[in-house]
Amino acid sequence: MCSNPMPGVLASGTMASRAFQRSGFVRRFLEVARVAAKSTNRVKLSQSAKDILWSESGGHCQNPGCRVDLHAFVDQVHVAELAHIIPASTKGPRATEGPDLTESERADPTNILVLCPTCHTMIDKGPSQYPARILRRWKERSQRARAIAFGTPQFTSRAEARAAIEPLLGANRAVFQLYGPLDDIFDDTRADQWSRHVVDTVIPNNRALLDLLQSNRDLLTVTEKATLDIFAIHTQQLEERHLEGNWTPGSTRFPEGIDSIMKGDT
Repeated sequence: MCSNPMPGVLASGTMASRAFQRSGFVRRFLEVARVAAKSTNRVKLSQSAKDILWSESGGHCQNPGCRVDLHAFVDQVHVAELAHIIPASTKGPRATEGPDLTESERADPTNILVLCPTCHTMIDKGPSQYPARILRRWKERSQRARAIAFGTPQFTSRAEARAAIEPLLGANRAVFQLYGPLDDIFDDTRADQWSRHVVDTVIPNNRALLDLLQSNRDLLTVTEKATLDIFAIHTQQLEERHLEGNWTPGSTRFPEGIDSIMKGDT
């Protein structure tokens, strides 16, 4: 049987090889850990940002299908959670929808919802069911609800309400008369102007109109309430077309009754 003529050298060489392998493993592990730590690094929200979000939510879950009161306290800590629409890291849920966002943009209040623990888990476990588009709509609906409840005047007469909505209607009417679509005629310049003014003027005015009318719904007649409900659908679809690019055919047209809403006594 052959024997190793240099057993000490072989043994020490094997040990050195193993040590080298271990050191290589450690280096790779540390590199992976460093990259992972960098990818999950997040900018902490300032107290003012948290105050904005809490005020915006009104202390309720911003999922419109939930709206649970978040003022329940466990050991003097409320149960609200701050949920990112586009995640704080580049590896989280919906990360592919905003790959170019900076860390500060990810930590901006416009990218964060206030949710209950259940809804927070739900949207992050099912990002395909809850894409950024849906979550932003949740946020917008919550903001509008707060605006209607606390930021929209309530009038005591139809005349006061009409005086408030007339400038909004007039501005939208002027845009439509100047640049609105014409039957069987297509003009590139007119179409470009229409698209620009819809985003800059018509959609913001429509939202202000909806807030005013919803806040003063008790002053509307039964017919006017039905007209307002159609106008709400029209407004939503207009936003989907011009802000989200959803050009599904068969959209709801502007209800003519809005032009005369709140005119005269009931």
